[in-house]
Amino acid sequence: MSSTSTSSTLLSETVLTTTSTSASASSTASAAEVAQDAWLEARQKVNTEVLTQYAAALSALIGVFIIAHWLHFVSVKRGWSRSQNPLLLPFIGFTRATRRIFLRSLPGFTSVGHAVLVLGYVGLNALFSFYRVDYSQPTNIAARFGWMATGNMVFVVFLALKNTPLAILTAYSYERLNVLHQIAGYATTIYMIMHGSIYSAYFIGVGRISVLQEGVVTAGIILGFAMFASVMAGMILRRFNYELFYIVHVILFILIVVTLGLHRPSFKEDQTLYATVILAALWFADRLIRFCRLFYNSINNEAYVYALPNGGTRIVLKKPLVRARPGKHCYVWLPKIRAFETHPFTIVDSDPMELVINTYSGFTRDLHKYATQNPGASLKVSVEGPYGTMPDPMDFDKVVLVAGGSGATFTFGLAADMLRRMPRNSKQQIDFIWAVKKHENLTWFTQHLDNLRTHKHAPRIALKLHITRLSQSPLNRDTSLERPSASDSSTTDLGPSALEKGPDFIAVSGPASSAATRYESDREEKDNPQRLDIPSASSSTADLPVIVGRPDAEAEIKAAVRSLNKNQRVLIAACGPDRLTNTVRNVAATCISVDGPAIEVHCEQFGW
Repeated sequence: MSSTSTSSTLLSETVLTTTSTSASASSTASAAEVAQDAWLEARQKVNTEVLTQYAAALSALIGVFIIAHWLHFVSVKRGWSRSQNPLLLPFIGFTRATRRIFLRSLPGFTSVGHAVLVLGYVGLNALFSFYRVDYSQPTNIAARFGWMATGNMVFVVFLALKNTPLAILTAYSYERLNVLHQIAGYATTIYMIMHGSIYSAYFIGVGRISVLQEGVVTAGIILGFAMFASVMAGMILRRFNYELFYIVHVILFILIVVTLGLHRPSFKEDQTLYATVILAALWFADRLIRFCRLFYNSINNEAYVYALPNGGTRIVLKKPLVRARPGKHCYVWLPKIRAFETHPFTIVDSDPMELVINTYSGFTRDLHKYATQNPGASLKVSVEGPYGTMPDPMDFDKVVLVAGGSGATFTFGLAADMLRRMPRNSKQQIDFIWAVKKHENLTWFTQHLDNLRTHKHAPRIALKLHITRLSQSPLNRDTSLERPSASDSSTTDLGPSALEKGPDFIAVSGPASSAATRYESDREEKDNPQRLDIPSASSSTADLPVIVGRPDAEAEIKAAVRSLNKNQRVLIAACGPDRLTNTVRNVAATCISVDGPAIEVHCEQFGW
């Protein structure tokens, strides 16, 4: 064999060997990619199944409340709560013992029951965050946190819906779900932070920082900062300027939805895009419903505005609102005052539709200023609603209504609704307790006070009005509510009331914000009550008894409960901030017993 032939053979073998090695490496890389894809697909399948199970668990938790609500509704309508049937007594005893515990207030929560619900929600999140997770790679737990964040984001939007189906299926309207909406938002943000932090640490640690510069990751980073900013705005900004917070909140939400879709932009590869579409559809549908209502109710509608003493404003609408009931609330659009804002206020009366609003800052301040400068002016208006859920007062033998200051917008509305529906031979009783600072505040509800005193069912109404700061001859006093006095002008501070004072808060656009009442710290000493006679709006001979001094809410509620038999039912309804509602809850809880009447408590809490 020649040297040329030998060299050719060696060259061929070398080429074949090189080709074989390259093919082997390519085959190994391809196998690794296949294995990686299979692993990612398996992880996604597990995460999808776990998130589905989490959604089912939340649905089951909601289902418990739905079943409990309808069992309670049926028991009331069929009179089971009044029954002394031995077969029902164990059930009645168990439910009352449970409510005696769950009804009590608890610092940081609305009640003990609310705290238990929050713990249940947190427990479900803890369970499904670590259930079926492969801990061999830190990115697996990061991926699970991302899925949990997405699932909770849908829940956050569901709890924020004004037209929530839970208002029909349970006793909870959107404003009563707002606290859970906030807690779910905090949980979503925590998941988001953990998701991003773990992934970032992993890719930086393995020297793949370039991954963090990819488009889908950049969208995720923007999403994270937007979500964090939204939560911070809710915790800080809303306390100082709710209107600005609301605008920022909506803008950030839209940014969150867009970046969430860009972070996981494929239906086929990552099913989280379905969640993005669902939450966007829920939000858009709710907004569309509200916009259509505003448009319909704006047709040929006008509002007449009147300034009231001490910062009050009365709005009377030309057209009634369909399904409106006093005590509920609606969103009001007055483009002359705010062209792009709607604000919620309690409905005091529905025929004609009337709202009484206290003045704070922003919209309510500008509205009162306009009403002062243009008394009785007619404005373009629209309303949207009504919202709010409450027990039917006609199902009770006695109704105790407790309010402080402008919180009476709710209690006057509820009382008016009862009087309108009570039959002539009704035996229902109403205890109406209202505490205000000054006489001038009584003029906000002159006609409604007169209605309570002159109605055919007036003998069944115990009207208890308290003035905590007596002005002997204040300026601009309405003489229809008080006899003129020749004494020198002076003011006597009679001490704050638990019904009228407490931690200062802002409820400019919170649910039922027209019923907002500001509180200051309560004093321990009690005042000796004195009685005054103040003429009504329509008569100077029929005196309206006013008690000077703060009311003893605990004694009033306990006396009302003791006046009933064990086969009767009492509703205790209060409107005001935390100090008032906590007092009512705790006192009512102590009154619940197997041998006593059935007690129902409804507290209107506003602010965000």
